[in-house]
Amino acid sequence: MRDFEILREDPPVAVDGGERYGLTVRVPADLRYLEGHFEGNPIVPGVAQLLPLVLEPASRVWPDLGALRTLRRLKFKAALRPGDTLEVQLTRQAEKVRFELRRDGELCTRGALTFG
Repeated sequence: MRDFEILREDPPVAVDGGERYGLTVRVPADLRYLEGHFEGNPIVPGVAQLLPLVLEPASRVWPDLGALRTLRRLKFKAALRPGDTLEVQLTRQAEKVRFELRRDGELCTRGALTFG
């Protein structure tokens, strides 16, 4: 079982009073989070999107954020499946990090984290 495959990682850049960080990942067919979720029709569970694709990169790129306090405006708009290539974009403004996961331009998941 494997983790998400990182295809590209962009360094943080300054934007509108904050910073933006992006990465591109692929969902391998043997992603460890797919086990049991669901036989014959695998989809990436929400927690498997939030932890390794949002929370862990945000904490690594911006170690001064502190502990996670809240998760808001979380929307799962499209299922993520094996073979998908995803663009992950994190935008930080002070203690808040907004995130979007897109597949071929289609918004799949979005939300906002507050730290501190």
